[in-house]
Amino acid sequence: MTLALQNYQVSIGARQIVQPMALTVQPGELLAVLGPNGAGKSTFMKGLCGLRPAQGLAMIGGVDLLRATPFQRSTMVGYVAQDLAHLSVLMTVFELMLLAQSGGRHSWRVANENFVRAEETLKILGLARFANARPITLSGGERQMIALALALVRRPKLLLLDEPTSALDLANQLQMLDVVAAYTRDFNIVTLVILHDMNLATRYANKALVLDRGRALPVGPCRDVLTPAMIAEIYGVHCKVVEVDEGRFTAIYPLSLRR
Repeated sequence: MTLALQNYQVSIGARQIVQPMALTVQPGELLAVLGPNGAGKSTFMKGLCGLRPAQGLAMIGGVDLLRATPFQRSTMVGYVAQDLAHLSVLMTVFELMLLAQSGGRHSWRVANENFVRAEETLKILGLARFANARPITLSGGERQMIALALALVRRPKLLLLDEPTSALDLANQLQMLDVVAAYTRDFNIVTLVILHDMNLATRYANKALVLDRGRALPVGPCRDVLTPAMIAEIYGVHCKVVEVDEGRFTAIYPLSLRR
């Protein structure tokens, strides 16, 4: 299902954080959302999952996410926030997987299906061994993967990840994004991921969206968007961009601050 934003904007009080924008992301595509600190990236994402008041249209599968009920939105959107405080409870991973499927409704009418989905999702992500563990006993990288499993257990059509690699070492960053990219492709969903590391974006994303003080720059393939000229203008950093792995993706090397 295609994600289509039209005149999408987010304000907090009288302050407009995300300026009106249009965006189309096809099923199976992973879009990297980039920009300096304070550019509006997290607010842009929170508007799509109902955590910030947004205007315009955000259509996926014939549903306008901005006008959907919380239950409708919970069946369409999986969201992983920066803060994983919800994993500090004393429940087991499997119990949390069941709870994540309730969508705020207290019903066990589909309990068997919930059990099956929980088991399947943990298996797909290679996390079955953690089913009876409590997240508070796990490492940071393992907790991040559990948060991803909780977002995917309801089989969302849209996956939103807010800086999922920011607290991870290099190996866990690659493991996380390997799984996300494969799931996006194999299950034909739309994934938006906020990243600060442009090299991860060029390696994993089909396209890049750069926000600058709430303004969206034109979206396109990473090699067309993440250019030395753009990085100098938006980030204030001179850099060199080179092709690696026989041109499969590019690598970005910072050289100096722009004076």
